[in-house]
Amino acid sequence: MSQEKTVLKAVADIVEDISGIAADQVTPGKRLVDDLEIDSLALIEIAVAVGETFQVDIPDEALKELHTVQDVVDHVEKATINA
Repeated sequence: MSQEKTVLKAVADIVEDISGIAADQVTPGKRLVDDLEIDSLALIEIAVAVGETFQVDIPDEALKELHTVQDVVDHVEKATINA
């Protein structure tokens, strides 16, 4: 499994744990707020969980730029490459 798919699966599992949205519904093109209807508190919880899982920092400025599931995956991949 590629790193991107591994990250995507982990992000989908985290979204499911926090929001109750089935992991198979959490696909790269889905918008976190508009499509998955994740509220701001859940979004922060997801960012914290993703950060802890992958040992990456997701500062508030970056969180504002994470609109889609793919944005989260890309952020994690970029942060782990630069680490």
